[in-house]
Amino acid sequence: MKKLLLIIPLALTALSLNAADRPMREKGKEAGMLLDLQKISLGTISNVEQKKQYLSTVQLEKQRIQNYTLRMVYENAYDLYRRGDYQRAHELANVILSIDPSLTKAQTLSKEAGRMATYGTLSEDEIVNMKYEEGINLYKHGRLVEAQSKFEEILVLRPADSKAKDWVKRIENEIAEEHTRRGYYAYKNGDYNEALNQWYSVLIIKKEDAGLTAKIAEVEAEMKREENQKTLNKAFNLYSQGKLIPAYREFEKSLEIQPGEQQTQKFTMQLKEEIAKGYFEAGNKAYSNKKYNTAVANWKEAKNWGYNQNDVAMNIKSAEAAKIRAAQAKKDAANKPAPVVPAAQPDEPLVPVPGTISTTPLTGEDTGATPIAQPSAPQEVGGNDFPTADLTKNQGMISEDSRQASNARYLVGAKYYAEGDWVKARAEFQAALQLNPENSDAALGLKNIDAKINSGAAL
Repeated sequence: MKKLLLIIPLALTALSLNAADRPMREKGKEAGMLLDLQKISLGTISNVEQKKQYLSTVQLEKQRIQNYTLRMVYENAYDLYRRGDYQRAHELANVILSIDPSLTKAQTLSKEAGRMATYGTLSEDEIVNMKYEEGINLYKHGRLVEAQSKFEEILVLRPADSKAKDWVKRIENEIAEEHTRRGYYAYKNGDYNEALNQWYSVLIIKKEDAGLTAKIAEVEAEMKREENQKTLNKAFNLYSQGKLIPAYREFEKSLEIQPGEQQTQKFTMQLKEEIAKGYFEAGNKAYSNKKYNTAVANWKEAKNWGYNQNDVAMNIKSAEAAKIRAAQAKKDAANKPAPVVPAAQPDEPLVPVPGTISTTPLTGEDTGATPIAQPSAPQEVGGNDFPTADLTKNQGMISEDSRQASNARYLVGAKYYAEGDWVKARAEFQAALQLNPENSDAALGLKNIDAKINSGAAL
């Protein structure tokens, strides 16, 4: 837009000369088209895509204004050329080219105005005749594009020249025929992309060629079918190798190529269900191996692939609970005290602790070996939950070490009880009572386990 500032003084200077005998352009809408874009704020637009779209619109508007201004300046330059002011027409055309070098009309005008300003000995008729000779000579040698360019240069100097228009039209038809021929040749040899490129070049020249448009549509449909078949072949090949997710992606590509293909839709849905089931089963396997984090990750993937959400949620909940139990068990094991063997009292017989080495043989014979003590028979508990009446007789005979060891064994039994392992819990409660017959918690635990076994709940 900065370069446009250079145009305005030149254009105004050109318009100011001989103002009385020159048609002046009307002032109106174009004045309002020069927007002060620096004052536009994007603060009210929060969405990134909306901002991009807005800025794109602004850029298009700026381009439209530039094109409009360039056309206006070109008309002024051409007016200068027609009036014989070749030097200034040449300068003004060069200003246009400094902004848009691709403007062919400005290129021709700059060249011809520069030639006329430099030599000034050739008339316009002589220049036009020379271009006719050059164009016809190029045409005879098969250089159609260059020949067409020469005739279009004549139309820049003389827009109403019917002879030049006929030549341009004639060459356009021949170029279109050549592109059409090349397109069919490429199509015959299986190069569909090249065929389409050639035919689209024809449509630029002949926009209303219905037959060619139909052929292009036919070839594009055929290319889609071939591309889709290749994609499906790749998808089935991946599936046969057990690569389910890459196969699924290929099926999705196939649906992008041909969205309405029902068979492909069916395959895609079935494969999605298979992937979801595979993740779910992988989660179950990891759970059985106590790999709870892996199990949860697989179940979440199964959910993402459409597996039943209720089943997934239930399993994840179970895994989280199992993780908590495992962590607690590990903590309890680390904090579990070593079994304490109470010291013998003068008037108290030594009571062996289950799982420890006995100090005396269990048989009457001295075999020379020290056998491992076996758990004693379960203590019979009466009808009361807390059999204190039977235990008070020995109350003064229990040492503090025995009481502590009994409590420790009771806590281990309570852990097994909470986990549902009744056999280990019963053994720990019995050991606790052996160490301290007054341990009412251990007695109550034994009673509860016996009640469950009698009712069949612990089987």
